[in-house]
Amino acid sequence: MKSAVTAIAVLFLAVGACQAADPTDPVREVIKVAAGNWAAENPTSEEVFGESRLDRLFSADFAKAYREASKHPAYDPPEGETTGYPFDYDPIAGGQDGCPFENIRIENDGDGQVTALFNNHKCFGDGAEYQADTVLIFHVREEGGRALIDDIYPVVNGNSGQSIKDELKAIAAQ
Repeated sequence: MKSAVTAIAVLFLAVGACQAADPTDPVREVIKVAAGNWAAENPTSEEVFGESRLDRLFSADFAKAYREASKHPAYDPPEGETTGYPFDYDPIAGGQDGCPFENIRIENDGDGQVTALFNNHKCFGDGAEYQADTVLIFHVREEGGRALIDDIYPVVNGNSGQSIKDELKAIAAQ
């Protein structure tokens, strides 16, 4: 009897492990969308932070911060709209100018941290500053059984930069 209970417990643990959310999935989608927007040929114009992605890829707290910040768009929204894009740059590409994303790598660092690395400056020249990777650290947590992005930190000069979620909250507070 005891071995049967143990076997059932192991089976439940194995099933649970198979159903565990992969923390790299939402990061992969965000990077794929951003890379598509910066493609050299046939670029897309998808919104990384569009409504369907906010609800599907980002934590409730991040989505709330984004929606509040979008009430203070960086540029005038289209006629009849009251919200818009809160940033005056692309926080995934790390600027207003960039090149197609090359050598994209997504690494699960464990404990809810996923790092995305890519080069999106090579088209600017051969200098060392243009060969360096853009690095983003995503904090991913599980909500409702799904892995969701809770924050993004760009790495600047080898150090974690300002939290994107904190930047959104600062925009909303203005």
